Amino acid sequence: MSSSPRPPDVGGEPARGYLLDNARAEAGERFAWLAELFDGVTRGHFDRLGVGAGSRCWEVGAGGPSIPAALAAAVGPSGHVLATDIDPSWLTAGGGYEVRRHDVTADPPPEPGTFDLVHARLVLVHLPERSRALATMAAALRPGGWLLVEDADTALQPLACLDDSGPAQRRANRLRDAVRELLTRRGADLRFGRTLPRALRAAGLVEVAATGSFPVGGTACNRLEAATVRHVRGELLAAGLADDAEIDAHLAAIDAGELDLTLAPLISAWGRRPAAG
Repeated sequence: MSSSPRPPDVGGEPARGYLLDNARAEAGERFAWLAELFDGVTRGHFDRLGVGAGSRCWEVGAGGPSIPAALAAAVGPSGHVLATDIDPSWLTAGGGYEVRRHDVTADPPPEPGTFDLVHARLVLVHLPERSRALATMAAALRPGGWLLVEDADTALQPLACLDDSGPAQRRANRLRDAVRELLTRRGADLRFGRTLPRALRAAGLVEVAATGSFPVGGTACNRLEAATVRHVRGELLAAGLADDAEIDAHLAAIDAGELDLTLAPLISAWGRRPAAG
């Protein structure tokens, strides 16, 4: 999910729009490493929820192509996959799925009441209008269809380095705090992940359950961290939350393999639209 980039704190007003927008080159790097870290988790949920040949699926705020492509492979030629985003420029036309520009917080649901699965990953946490987005996604489900929402809970585990053992690790954690501050200023809810089961029940879904996961260490965590810091470097500097020397030292520590980086837990929650009658 994305919006047009805007400078932070213009004229003393909080910045608006998605901090990690799709308009910058680093977005593609982030999509690739997020896929490496979490696509296995997400595909496991698809399998358990019965996505297969002939299923109709809507991927909300798709960002990159990996999940739409995985859904297209699962549903085959008899199924249908719709991938939407405010900025769909990273999606692949002709990849076996339909691509549309769509704002889940403002536009009506596409093809309401028809989808076997609606899925969003790392989307709603960034949207101040997340309740409206959830209602739109639930309205797109057929009776008996599943909504799967996966979002971070950064407040549940806020550290970049769990082993806060030295200056490089403490610097990484300070910079993670700074990025969290930028996200909060943009309207992100850093405690949203833990509320997903309750939010799905409030949206009228039944058979609600959830699980959580987060990786620790490895190349994908390192490269995702580097891409994220480069993505928001200008905003960190403009807001006075970090300086060039601190950012450069952090990126150098990542490149040197000195840090065992981790992420906030990804909470995956699912619920079913009640069957008709």
